[in-house]
Amino acid sequence: MIVILHQRTCQRIADTARDDLLAAFSGNVELKQVEAESAASWPAAAIQWDDLLIIIFDSTAFPDAGSRFISEYLRQRGDDAMLLPVAVDSTSQKPPKPSEGIKALLYDATAAGVRGRLTNRAGGMLGLRVQGRHTKIFISYREADGSAIAEQLNTHFASLGLRTFLDKAKEFDGEPAILPGSPVQKEIDDALATANLVLLIDTPKAIESPWIRHEIDTADGLLLPVLPICFRDGSDPKKGTRFRSLLALQRWELFQTPPVGASALSADQMNRVVDAAETYLCEIFRRRCRVPFIVKTEFESHGFGWKVLDQKLLMFASNRTGGRITTNVLSHCSIFDQIYEPAIRRFQTYLNKIGHANHSLFIYDGELLPDYEVEAFAKGYPDFVVILHHQELAALIDSHFTFLGAA
Repeated sequence: MIVILHQRTCQRIADTARDDLLAAFSGNVELKQVEAESAASWPAAAIQWDDLLIIIFDSTAFPDAGSRFISEYLRQRGDDAMLLPVAVDSTSQKPPKPSEGIKALLYDATAAGVRGRLTNRAGGMLGLRVQGRHTKIFISYREADGSAIAEQLNTHFASLGLRTFLDKAKEFDGEPAILPGSPVQKEIDDALATANLVLLIDTPKAIESPWIRHEIDTADGLLLPVLPICFRDGSDPKKGTRFRSLLALQRWELFQTPPVGASALSADQMNRVVDAAETYLCEIFRRRCRVPFIVKTEFESHGFGWKVLDQKLLMFASNRTGGRITTNVLSHCSIFDQIYEPAIRRFQTYLNKIGHANHSLFIYDGELLPDYEVEAFAKGYPDFVVILHHQELAALIDSHFTFLGAA
């Protein structure tokens, strides 16, 4: 549940934020507004994985009842508390005392809306929690030329109340170690298993690291999105990431490599990285909410049952019995924009593990691709999967799975 705790003087902004969040997340997250002047207890009986407290405040004194509400929220949830202070006055950005350790987001009416800053920040925080575990941003970097940037970003994310894991791998004579006596691979894999985004510090020497490549491959296997933060010199004509497997995502942030001895990133650059990460996490959160809902609704409208096989990997089963014939369908709802080949390979691995059904569907989001592009992707997987956009699902079911060349 998202709770917007606000002073009465901030009622209009709180209403706007409520409407934007409800529109952005398609009603998949419950939302309540609470006036700080009369705040009592959290408006739900039990603690939920998606509990997020947004505090909207201005320059006037914050009510004692509201402060007690915040303190009780923090006490009950401890380290798991998600808190987002929002300042509406640029001259008074210090959050109410129980939450003053977290840097406030300055409200910008010109950046409101379903894809505005407040929505992206809230969606990003929920995106980090969507697996229902202690999820975090995994910062991957090469010690040789990326440690200053990684440390700076780690500190900045922490100041915003976002949980991170900073890969402490040091490379000495080619032998990295994260903690003395701990197997490096297990340390990395355990951290990635509880992450929701890999922030890759893509410096010139990063491409040489076998451990970064392992982290990317592991992330792909976990359907974990990777956001490259790319640093290139002005003499380097190439743009984007140095890691070929990530080029298909068409998503990265590009910066000029800082000169030796200079500060790693400016405040504006750090905010740009945060905005990019939050936007990506928010998009993924929307897809996790929206695409399975669309697919489930379509199957159920055609008389199919619906079962969640693996919520984290978004694997689902549907079946329908007609006479003596039962049709079984396995579906993966992708969190990526359009078709991402590592996700198809992960779907194939999953199917090999549990056994194929009558039909196996890889369902993508984003722009509807022309047939020739989809066919190019599908050539490597002709025996097990149909690749389609969720808009095409109704036609496929109506055709009894003969449309789109279904197997």
